[in-house]
Amino acid sequence: MMKKESRGVIDRTYLVTMRKKRGMHADVYEDFEKDIIKYTGWKIVKGSVNILERVFEKYFLPRLKYRTFPFDLPGMNRDKILFSSLSGIEYIKIFQHYIFKSKLKVIYQFDSWTHDNAINENAFRSFKINIAFISIQKSAKYFNSLRIPNFKAYWMPEAINCASYRRRDYGEKDIDILQYGRRWEWLHEQLLPFSRTNGINYQYPIDNDNVKIQFKDREALLNGLSKAKIAVCVPKTITHPEIYDLSTVTSRYFECMASKCLILGHAPPDLIALFGYNPVVEADYSDPTGQLKYLLDHYIDFVPLIEKNYEITKEKHQWKNRIDDIKNILYKSIGSKGTS
Repeated sequence: MMKKESRGVIDRTYLVTMRKKRGMHADVYEDFEKDIIKYTGWKIVKGSVNILERVFEKYFLPRLKYRTFPFDLPGMNRDKILFSSLSGIEYIKIFQHYIFKSKLKVIYQFDSWTHDNAINENAFRSFKINIAFISIQKSAKYFNSLRIPNFKAYWMPEAINCASYRRRDYGEKDIDILQYGRRWEWLHEQLLPFSRTNGINYQYPIDNDNVKIQFKDREALLNGLSKAKIAVCVPKTITHPEIYDLSTVTSRYFECMASKCLILGHAPPDLIALFGYNPVVEADYSDPTGQLKYLLDHYIDFVPLIEKNYEITKEKHQWKNRIDDIKNILYKSIGSKGTS
């Protein structure tokens, strides 16, 4: 039976959800929100209405680069615990609710990059955020080093819902190697002519007016992942080093594992720490085409690694696992303040 104290916390906790899908990874964020609703019993409230989003985006967001605002006004939220997931600096989503005082203000932040540090710091201070679950470990450590009053950051890696992905028998996989989303240009330039010459089915994003087009919708992506023998995964520090300087674990690794792909590329240190071993076949910079041929010729030898990655992802790296950790931290935080 649920303790009375826990029931009281649940009744006062509100999930601020997406009012509309936005961004290329909106389905990942939606999976997270659906699982929060499923596993917590928290109440739901929609994010900021359009006019408030526009006001925040035009007048406040640009100024958060260099100043704070008194976003902690008296209101009706004093006994509420607010939780929301943000894609980077997506503070437009929470503006309508987090502008008022609350018992506890909590966020989960995807993509907390170094170039947004000033905006994030000022937003944490302005909205009086109490707890930030951050998907990048180095970012969490950085914000804790600032000693923001009544604030603490926790590293909480991204995850997935395995049920959202598809798997096929290995004999039914007919895409030899797949790149999707961000294209690793160095590897692409090596693999494209080699694949054409050797009859290898290599699928990758196509350039179209500076936009890389590949899958028309999420259904096509899920189908493509399930058909891929090998999927390329590398951090943004490799594909876009001029912009990103933090090597981190993203949902891309987990969704490839959930689809039972062999991952070729590079494992961020945090991924190795999470699994206790390297779940990725590290790219051979000296002979990438020879490595691809070897992996395809000996694919069956890598099935145990694929299966191990899948089982560990299913057991430890789904959103329900992260949500358990989030609830434990959140409820302990409430308890430490002497509330029931």
